[in-house]
Parts: sequence; C-alpha cells; structure tokens
Amino acid sequence: MTILSRYILMQFLRMAFLCQAGAITLFLTAEFIERIDDFIEENATLADATLYFLYKIPHLVFLSVPLTVLMASTFTLILFSKENEVLAMRTGGLSLYRIIAPILIASLGISLLTFLANEYIVPFANKRGEYIRRVNIQKTGLRTHAQRNKIWYRSGNNTIWQITHYDPSSEKMRGVTLYRMDRQNRLTQRIDADEVVWLPGEKHWEFHKGVIHDFAGRGKIQQQTFKKKILGLTEKPEDFQQAGRNPETMNYQELGRYIEDLRKSGANPTRYVVDMWAKISAPFISFVLAIVGVPFSIRSSRSGGVALGVAIAIGIGAIYLVLFHASLSFGHAGRLPPALAAWGPNAIFLAGGAYFLASVRG
Repeated sequence: MTILSRYILMQFLRMAFLCQAGAITLFLTAEFIERIDDFIEENATLADATLYFLYKIPHLVFLSVPLTVLMASTFTLILFSKENEVLAMRTGGLSLYRIIAPILIASLGISLLTFLANEYIVPFANKRGEYIRRVNIQKTGLRTHAQRNKIWYRSGNNTIWQITHYDPSSEKMRGVTLYRMDRQNRLTQRIDADEVVWLPGEKHWEFHKGVIHDFAGRGKIQQQTFKKKILGLTEKPEDFQQAGRNPETMNYQELGRYIEDLRKSGANPTRYVVDMWAKISAPFISFVLAIVGVPFSIRSSRSGGVALGVAIAIGIGAIYLVLFHASLSFGHAGRLPPALAAWGPNAIFLAGGAYFLASVRG
C-alpha cells in the first residue's frame, strides 16, 4: 500500500469512527428515552439498566454501520475536494478510481466484519439484553423456554404448553401439547392437537385434530378425540410473544436448523428463510452504499459543497432503507422469492452505483 493510499484510508476510517460514535450516541439516547419511564416504574437497578444498554450497542452498531460508511465516504471525498487534495492527487498522476479504491476496499472489509459480528456477537448480546430486561428488571421470570425444536410455556393456572412451532404474525401454533396439573402438581389432563388457532373475534383458542386424555386416578385414563374444540384457557397471544424464535437472537446456522425443524413439522418457514438470506445480504449494504455514494460525493463536491453532499447521502440512505425493508416485507408475505427479497435492493443499487461510477471521468 502506497503512502497516499494509506493516507486516504486513514482519513476515511477516522471519519467513519466519528460518524459511528455520533450514530451510537443518537441511537442510545433514543433507546434511553423509550425505556427510562418503564425502568423507573419497575425499580430497575443502575447496574441492570446499564448492562441492558451495553448489550444493545452491538445491535445498534449493526443497524447504523451502513449509514456510517455512506456518510464517511461522502464527507471524506467532499473534504478532500474542498482542500484541493483530489486535484493535487490527480495532478500527480492518480486516476479517480485509484483515489476511491482504498475507501471501497475498506467498505468491503467493514461489511465482512459486520457479517462476522452479526454471527457471533449480536445474537448473544440480544439474548443477554432481553434476559436482563425480562428477568432482572421486569421480574417476569422465564415462563417461556425455547429449545431447538420445542417451545415450553408455563401459565399461571398450572398449565404447561409444549409447542413445536408458534407464528406470532398469524397467531397459529402447530404440534401443541397441554399438560394440566392440580395444586399438588399431579398430571390431571393431557391435550394433544395438530394445530391451535387464535380467534380474535371470539377471544379464545381453537384446537384442531386432537386427543384429550383425562387421568381419573387409580390408573384410569379416559380418551376423547376431536376435530375442533374450544377450551377454557386464559392465555392470550401476547402471552406467547416471546415464544416464537426471534431471528435477531440466532446466527445463520441456528436459523438454518430452525427452518429445517419448521419444515419437518409442516409449518411454513418462508418468513424465516427470508430472514436467513437477509443475514447475508444486510452486512454488505455498507459496501453497496459506498459504491453508490462515491460518485454522488464527487459530483456534489464540484457543485454544491458539504451541504449538498450530506443531503444526497441522507437521501440515498433513506431510499435504500425504504426499498430494503419493503422488499423484505414482500418476501415475508410470500410475494417475492426469499433470495430476491433479501438481495434485490443490493443488486439494484449495486448496478446503479457501478453505472454512475463508470460515468465519472477517471
């Protein structure tokens, strides 16, 4: 690496660090404002509240890195132009592509580091932060326990739910077993059902295709099959909000295993397949936005200066985020193939960025 390339790289990384620090400060401030009233009402200790916010930082970094890279590349090139450094470099024989190469290579490196962090750091931090919020602060305990292929939930009326799969968006469960206990924790009834559906208008769960086992004592068991049945249960969908596995708490391999379990149980895993593809595509948003932002930064530095460059960067970032999340929503709804939903915006912006980059005179 030449001295000049090292200088460009260091200026970009310094600007990226400053932008990232500002983004994290803003995100943490917003999170603090959102949570502080609840934490005060729940008498959260200073240590628990501090740990919760610390565990939020990796996820906030993951969310903000693409805009950080976009802003850093924009600021770096605009400031170089204002100080006539780009002109000096080009007078010395460097092409424009040689000038921006360190920025693009660094952006690709940041994307790879973001992918690794999202695999090994972010899921762990999200799990720990959620545990601290629910158990240490809200004092709700762990009524829900998720294993690889089973979800367990213990209700307040001494009923234990065993759920193979729960989809909070459709409020449907598959592979459900209920264990009803008496006050001495003796099993009095077991209910098995292929599917359980929440009926919002009637405010109850409807069990489909199941069997009820009543344990009358002295070894006697009464059995009754049913096609549809309404049971007197007090649990509501919000009680199971933590039952569905959250993709943000799983890495790529864990999500892949969970999808395979869903397929074996007969559930539709489309939503999670989209999220699995997004785990690969999302980290590379930084590189894509850098390619898009560089040519606009060069053009704005020639015409409108810093203000125009910042406005363009914010506009590009906003348009991309809207398109990316809209594409994921279409994928979750099954209207786009999972790979296209996750990678489509990257492909569109990458092609556009390459075109504008090629149009900049080297």
